[in-house]
This record gives sequence, C-alpha cells and structure tokens, in this order.
Amino acid sequence: MFGLTFLTASFAIAGAIGASIPLILHLLNRERARRLVFSTVRFIQMSHQTNVRRHKLKRWLLLLMRILILALLGLAFARPFFAADPVFTQKTGGKRNAVIILDTSYSMQYEGVFEDAKAAAIKILDGLDASDAAGLILSSDNARVVAPLGSEFSHIRTAVNAAEVTYEHTDYLDALQTADEILQPIPIGEKQVYLVGDMQKRGWENFIETDKLSPNVQMNFIDVRAENPQNLAITAMSVPPVVLKEQKASQLVARVHNFGNEPVENLQVRLFIDDNIIDTVELDIEPDDLADAVFKVTFEDEATHTGWVELPADALAADNKRYFTLQSLQSIKVHAVYDQPRTLVGAGLPSRYVETFFMKRALNSESDTLQVDFTESVSVPNAAALERVDVLILANVAEISNSEAERVKTYVAAGGGLIVTVGDNIDTDAYKQRLGGETGLMPCEFVQAVGDAFDREQFRVLATVKYEHPIFAPFKEPNHGDFGKARFYRHFQAVPTKDTTVIAAYDDGSPALLEKPYGQLGRVLCFTSTIDREWSDLPIRAVYLPFLHESIKYLALKSENAIPNYRVGDNVELKIPEPESGNVVGDKAIAVFDPNNVETRLRRDANVPGVSAQGSFFYNDTAVPGIYSVHASGADAYAFVVNVDTTESDLAARDVEELTSMLKGTADESVEEKPAAELVAQYREDVEKNQSVWVYLMLAVFALAVTEMFLANRV
Repeated sequence: MFGLTFLTASFAIAGAIGASIPLILHLLNRERARRLVFSTVRFIQMSHQTNVRRHKLKRWLLLLMRILILALLGLAFARPFFAADPVFTQKTGGKRNAVIILDTSYSMQYEGVFEDAKAAAIKILDGLDASDAAGLILSSDNARVVAPLGSEFSHIRTAVNAAEVTYEHTDYLDALQTADEILQPIPIGEKQVYLVGDMQKRGWENFIETDKLSPNVQMNFIDVRAENPQNLAITAMSVPPVVLKEQKASQLVARVHNFGNEPVENLQVRLFIDDNIIDTVELDIEPDDLADAVFKVTFEDEATHTGWVELPADALAADNKRYFTLQSLQSIKVHAVYDQPRTLVGAGLPSRYVETFFMKRALNSESDTLQVDFTESVSVPNAAALERVDVLILANVAEISNSEAERVKTYVAAGGGLIVTVGDNIDTDAYKQRLGGETGLMPCEFVQAVGDAFDREQFRVLATVKYEHPIFAPFKEPNHGDFGKARFYRHFQAVPTKDTTVIAAYDDGSPALLEKPYGQLGRVLCFTSTIDREWSDLPIRAVYLPFLHESIKYLALKSENAIPNYRVGDNVELKIPEPESGNVVGDKAIAVFDPNNVETRLRRDANVPGVSAQGSFFYNDTAVPGIYSVHASGADAYAFVVNVDTTESDLAARDVEELTSMLKGTADESVEEKPAAELVAQYREDVEKNQSVWVYLMLAVFALAVTEMFLANRV
C-alpha cells in the first residue's frame, strides 16, 4: 500500500521534459566522420581509436549527468514522499500518533516499579519513526499533559526521565479520556494510547460505559506491576481529639491491614508523639486481614500535640505512617450564667440559692472520669474570657442584651459549646428576637410553659431517648441508668428550628433535649426544663451527674469528625483568630511550613485567588503527607496533618485482557470512513514535510553539477 507520491506532480513532468533536452541537443550536434587519405595510417589509426573511445565515454557521462541534473531538479520541485493510501493509513497504518500515559500514583513507589515504568516509556519512544508523533500524560488522581502531541521526542524523553512518583491515588480514567480527546482531532494515521502502570484495581473503580475509548483508538497496556506484591498499611486511626488528665488513659487505635498473601507475625507498630516514641505494640495479621494496635495515652500538660503511628519499613513506604493531632487538657472549663439569687419554697433548699446550685455540686464533685473547672457569673463574660471557656451554660437567664447575644453567637460559631436551660425567668420573645430564627443560634422556638411545678402528683417522664447519641450512649446497656424514673412537673413546649435534632422527648411528644450545630464546629443543647429541682426531680436521680458530665464532654471534646482528616491534594482552610485589638491578622502574611520545612507565605487580599478577605486563608500545596505548621503574627502557631489515601495501598491489579475489552469502543460499520480532500492534502503535506526527500535530491543535484563542471573542463 506504500508508494512514491508527489506533492506537486507538474514539476516532475517538467523535470522529465527538461531531462530530454540534453539528449536532443546531443543528437542534433553529433559530429559526422570524415574520410582523409594518408599513405601510412597504421600508427595514426591506433592512436585515434583510443582517444575516440575515451572522448565518447566522457561525453556520455556528461550527457547522463546533465539529464540527471534536470530530472532530479524537477523531482525536487515536485516534493516527492513515500506514504500509504490515506484511507488505508487512517485505519491501519502509516503515521503513528502515540499518547503515552505514565502512572505516577504512590502505588508505583513499590520497589523498582516506577523505574521500570520509565524505562518502558522510553522504549516506546525508541520504537517510533521520525515521521510519527507522540505525547506524554502523567497520571495519578488527575491527568497532567506534560508534552503535547508532536515529534519532539527528545523533549518527551527529558520529561519521562524527570518524572517523579507522587503521593496521590490512582485514577486512570481521567488520563484515558484526556488521551482520547487529544487523538480525536487527528484526521489521518494510527491513533495509539500506551498506558504504562501497575493496572491497580483502585484506578478503575469509577468506570462507566461512557468511558470507552473511540473506535479508531488502539489501546496498549504496559503492565509493570511487581510479581506477588506484599504490603502492610495503616488504613485508619481513631484518635481522641482531646485527652483529659484522668486516672483512666485515653485510647488511640491504629488499624493495620495486611494486603499480602502471607501472614505477618510480631509486627512492631510504634507510636510517636511530639517526635518521641511513646509505645510499641506487636501484631499478628493473617493474609488479606486487619488488626488494631491499641495505645494508651496520658498527658500532664495542656497543649496541642502532633504524632504518628509507624510500621517497619517495607517495599511501599508511603502508607507506613499515619499522622494525627490531639489536644491535652487538665480540665474542661465550664462557665455558667444565672440570674440573681432567689427564694424557693420547699425541696429542703436554702432560703436563698442560685439556679446552678445542683449543677455546681455535680461538676465540682470528685470524679475519676471528668475534671471540670467551674466558674459562674450573673452576666455573659467578655470575648477574651469566653475564648478560655469550653462550655457556656445559660441557666434560666431571663434575657440577654444585644451585645451579649452577639458575643455568645461569636463564641459558638468559633467552636464553643452552649447549653440553654429554662425556667420561670425565660422571656421567650427576647430569646426569639436575639438568638432565634431559622438561621439563629437557638435549636427551638419556645411556645409556652405547661404543667404545675407545685403539683407533684402530675408529671411527665422521658419516653423517647436516642441512645445512639454520644450523650446517651453510656446509658444504653441495662443497669447503666434509667431516665424514665425522672419526673418533670413543668416544661416548655418548643418547636425545633432548621437543622435541629431532638435527642430526648417527654411522653406527650414535646422535645426535652434538642441539639443544633452552629458555625464550623459549634453546637448548642437546649433543655426544656430546669437544671435544678424547681420543675423536676432529675437532680436527685442517679443519672443526673453522669448525664451532665456526658453533655459537658460532648460539647467540649467535640467529635472525631470535627478534626479535618486532610488527604494529599486537599485544599486546607486556615482560620487565624483576630487579635483583641481588632487589627486584622491577615494584613500581615502568614507562613505555612510543609513536612520538608518548605515555607509558603499567604496574605489576605480579596484580589488574590484562594485568599479570603474575611478571615480565612486557603492552602493547596498538600502534595506531601506529614505535619504542617501555621504561623501568624499575633496568634499562636498550630499544626494540621495530611495523610495519603490508603485505598491506594491495595496493590491488586485488573487483568489486561479484561481492561482491553472494557475500554474498546464499538465502531459504526454502516458508515465508511473516507477522509476529506482537505484532510488528504494536509496529511500529504505533513508526511512530505517530515520526510524532506527534496533536500536530498537537491544535494544530489549540487554534487552532479560540481562533477559535471569538472568533467566538462577536461573534455
């Protein structure tokens, strides 16, 4: 199917005509022999015959060179090239357009695999002809086109040699779709995709039918996976966000998965906190199984700690460490706000007492499970004092001013915990106006108080309790506390607001305890009866103290989900608190140091993409797992951690034949593909340009012209 073709055939015809001119002139000017009579011609005849033969040979050579010069000159101007028929080339052969996809996900860090992959990519380039075109895509969780389709193979080799494996997970589909889009506009020639990688199953999880390649694209898999890979990885961690100074140590649990087909015995799992080794646990793990390493952690200080759990070195090191942060506290700081002391008749109480009487006794009791630093006042503390409070309690406060309401909202929005309890003092309109509404702080709108606090024969009980909630989870098992025995003589009927959860209710269906998230990490609990004995006998029940403790812990210690679990490649929102002076911290640059101690500076500027002018900075250079530190003038430094996506740790691969069948597109055989005349012309120009045969023809013309001149002067 290949043959010689001319881009401008008329010049070839002109060259053929021109080549005949020297021959015609030669025939017209040929000398005729003349007869001369000599007496003795024997010696003259011998000499003449020798000269004539030599002269004729030179003339024939000159004639041939002149013919070739004109013929080659015409061929050069005709711009010849060797190519296949365009229709045939479009389907099966001719110029090759190859897109190489090189897998750079962290599973390729497995011993020697990435170097083998780069060598395979170079080998593909070496197999291409000068007239072919190639491109390079680096693939992990997204596709990066580092060399567009072209013929600069030296640039592609440089890019392959400079490629580095990342800590990102695998997603082959994005790279394949990108390669398909690159090849589709190519009108003529073979379209080939070479995927060089370990064919990990993780990379094909999101495949759908629309991900098939176009019918005219050939798929080639270069499988460089290691034979029988063995890998251990820390795939999950359970870290207490806050560790209190208690007699009972908190537990930190690391889940270790054995992805190999061989058992592991006496695996040393080590815990590091603040760069110091704290403990080591030994595990035995069966093939394709997991086990938990449980560590006990205690602290004597109040600080934020960073650390990691580490496995021994193996062929894939990226998933052998998992990083975390946690905070240690001496105690939980609780502040209660109450109205002025008042008189209560009955119940055996002092004639003058405050709303927090029972609460204070419960929280100040000697306890092995919770250390509380309890303070109280008759007004909401200022902003600086609230920053040092873990949980704020509004105990039957009649109403709060607008400024106090704003301080409470700011405190909760920043991550604080709030408990609101009711009583006869509550001004429902004031709460609705200053703290309520669909987007307000309160979890409910108060309707009216029902029941008689002095009629102890009529009461309500808690009929519905969500024991799956963290506050009530400790009471789920039998003999761990019965809330149904508590009697409520009076309570507020309430209507839950948006995003509110009712976690306990009375037997008439009215909410008893409601919860609402507020801001980034803040939460609000509203108890629709009194926290003392005025409206119920809950304070003298056995569940009162542990219920109060669990509520305080739930609000103060947050949940594990409150600590962002950043993964490699995530954007991180950095919140820097504003100083009390009101100056904007962001007017000065903040510095972020990555695990390699490389500094990135950010400045708050509304005109800079990724930087908020309202108090947040966005950091996106999380390419390396580890511990990052954030520093800002006027604020304490803090740390956040980034981990790898351990779904990449399972090195199991898909079968190449199965993948080929899965990706192969279905051609429409009813339509015969014929390239348009413009595409054929463009194809021919491209091939001729790449081959440049005319250059060699012109060199031949030049060489013949020099030789012809030399011979002509000797004739």
